Parts: sequence; C-alpha cells; structure tokens
Amino acid sequence: MTEIFKMPDIGEGMAEGEISNWLVKVGDQVKTDDSVAEVQNDKLLQEILSPYSGKVTKLFVDAGTTVQVGQPLIEFDGDGSGSSAETPAAGAAVQDNSTTSTPAPAPAPAPAASEQPQSSAPAAPVASNGNVLAMPSVRHFAFEHHLDLAQVPATGRHGHITMADAQKAVEQPQQTAAPAASAAPVSASPEPAPAPVEVKEGRVAMTPIRKAIAKAMATQNATIPTVTNFDQIEVSKLVEHRKQFKAMAADQSIHLTYLAYAVKALAATAKKFPELNASVDMDKQEIVYHDDINIGVAVSAPNGLFVPVVAQADRKSILTIAQEIEDLAAAVRDGSIKGNQMHGATITISNLGSARGTWFTPIINAKEVAILGLGSIVKEPIVADDGSIVAGQVMKFSLSYDHRLIDGMLGQTSLNYFKTLMADPAYMLMEV
Repeated sequence: MTEIFKMPDIGEGMAEGEISNWLVKVGDQVKTDDSVAEVQNDKLLQEILSPYSGKVTKLFVDAGTTVQVGQPLIEFDGDGSGSSAETPAAGAAVQDNSTTSTPAPAPAPAPAASEQPQSSAPAAPVASNGNVLAMPSVRHFAFEHHLDLAQVPATGRHGHITMADAQKAVEQPQQTAAPAASAAPVSASPEPAPAPVEVKEGRVAMTPIRKAIAKAMATQNATIPTVTNFDQIEVSKLVEHRKQFKAMAADQSIHLTYLAYAVKALAATAKKFPELNASVDMDKQEIVYHDDINIGVAVSAPNGLFVPVVAQADRKSILTIAQEIEDLAAAVRDGSIKGNQMHGATITISNLGSARGTWFTPIINAKEVAILGLGSIVKEPIVADDGSIVAGQVMKFSLSYDHRLIDGMLGQTSLNYFKTLMADPAYMLMEV
C-alpha cells in the first residue's frame, strides 16, 4: 500500500519550512514515529516523525529545499499502519490546502481581468512586533533582490510570505506596486498571527558608573575603526620563570602574576613601536606620540569595570609592577581608588585569563590606539623543534588597534615582538 507523507505544521501556524537534512534515504525501512528529516522554520530546527511504517520509495525534494505545509515529502510502500489521525498537523495542512498545491489565506473569485489567482492576495500582514511574517531564508532572498516584503502579497497560512510569493514578486514587480485597494475583492481576511508569548522582565536604573561605562564603550566602539589580531604564545619558559621566583616574591608580600610579566612586555613593545603608545587628534589632524608609557590595567569590581594605571611601566621591574597592580586592584575593590590613579593611560591591558578566557575583542579606550587582551594559559599539544609532539603551555591573546594609525602589518609585527618577550623572560629583561 502506497502512502504519501506530507509536510506537517510543526507549530505556531507554520506556512513553510526548509528540509535541512534527510535522516532517511530511498530503500530504508521506517517504523511509525521514526525521525525522517530535520526541518528549519523561522523559530527552531526540529525533527519530524513518520506517521507510517514501510519502505521509503521516493523523496520528493532535496535537502536544502523550502517546502510548504501540505507538500509531499516522502512516498512509502507500507503495510497500512499509521493514519492521518496520528499526525493532525499534516492532516490539517492538507485540509487547509484543499485541492490546490499553493496555500492561500482565503478562497476568493479572481477578477475577470486577472489570470493569476494569487494576484488578489492581500499584502503581507504585520506581526505584533511590526515585522512581516516570513522565514529567514525568505528574508535573505528579499534582501538580495532589494524586495520590500511588506508590499508582497502573502499566500501562506496565517499570512506568512512564502518563498514562492517572494520569487513571484521579483519576477512580476508590477503586481507588488498595485494600490492597497486591490485587496478589496478578498472575501475573508487571513487568520491573525498568533499572539507572541509574553516575556516577563524586570527593570532597574543604571548606576552612574554603569552609565559612564555604557556611554564610553558605545562612543569608542562607534568612532574608532578597530582591527583585532588573534595569536598565541608557547610560554613554558615563562611558567618556569614564575615558578622559580614566586616564593621569593611572596617573601616580600608580592603576588607574582602573569599579568605583571605582560605589563612589562607590553611596555617594552610600546617603546619599540611608538605608534602603539600614541593618540589620534582628528580635530588638528595630528598624531600625538606620548613620552611616558602608562599601562592601564582593567580591573573588574562588583559595581563596574575600572582601569587604574601603572605609570611609566617601562621604567619599573616586574616585581614592582606586580605589587602596584595588586595595590591598585585592592583600591578599586574597596572603593579607595583615587582619580589620579585612573588617568593618563597611553595603552591598556584587559585580562580574562583568570576567568579561563581565550580570544576576545577588547574595545580601545579613549585617547588610545591599542588594547591588549590576555587569555588563559592552557596545556596543548605543540610541535617541538625536532618534529615531535609534546605538551606545551599556550597563552591566547588579542590585540585591538586603531586602523587610522596602525596598519595590519605593523599590528602583527608588534605582536610578534610581544610574543618573543613573553616566550622567554630572558629576552624581556634584555629588551632585544
């Protein structure tokens, strides 16, 4: 007994869906409620189940095809088990479509001058959020063809615009330009779109600090043309160096961190590549090179993000930098940080390593042209000089820079120098 499985409505008044992936092929034996395909609609990707048992004898469409509810999908040579009652969504779609292959919102006699029954379809209804009802694939097609979906007559169930509607509008644009009065012959309106699910929410006022952060981040992200380079460093020698001197630092009540090494290495890099330690004055059309290298260090606190400054970092030892970072972070968190400790940065470091972060795109601060993003150090397999695979200690990092001043080649060249210093603290001390 031959059975035809048609595209079901998998929820929310779906008009059409895309067959993302077939889970069966011709010749497969399928049982009732076996998964046969993955369907993507405008909400989710969902598996559809077979209402029949039997052998798959035909797949009507290829994967990647957008099909309408009620359109044939699979032909089975079955034993008669399964029924339309087991798949009410598919059965409803066939009933809604009646004997036509293209669903319409309501049957209506076509005007005598028209040879296209769909030309009397109403313009696309608008959902409660102000958007027309269409799948992402239809919206993408409309974007590529400069098509205003709000002017496209909708023939899908519940007023959805189908791919066929959009394609017809592109092929016959004069139909979409018809005045709104053309919808008058329609005897019945399409069913209203389902009401959106109410989302409960709570609102709190921004704190003054959060307002300042939000304004600064939005302004800087919108006004600085930013490029971010991502890279990584094998830092086994750095790990060993810190392990060797960590106890000595602790004897001086200093917590020696990888961040202190990074501040020292970045200061040396900014000294070698002064473009990193500069500003852009667009009012005067000038580049401002700073004599001092002052490293801003982003510190997260319960009430927001602060960037205290390690001043003249290129002139300080790693232990001095480590102590200063610790003192500044403590002042931020207990609220005793002073205004002069927060000003004058010429380049900044944002560290997500302690949170097990990897690569990210830090936003450049005002009056600066670069910011370094540090990730965590993780054990990864690496290729040694002799070609063998060994366990390495790898640090991820990112450099965002202002493309008005720093070109890609300069950005990567400066990163390579930073990598050299971080890979071996002996180079950092020598500033080769």
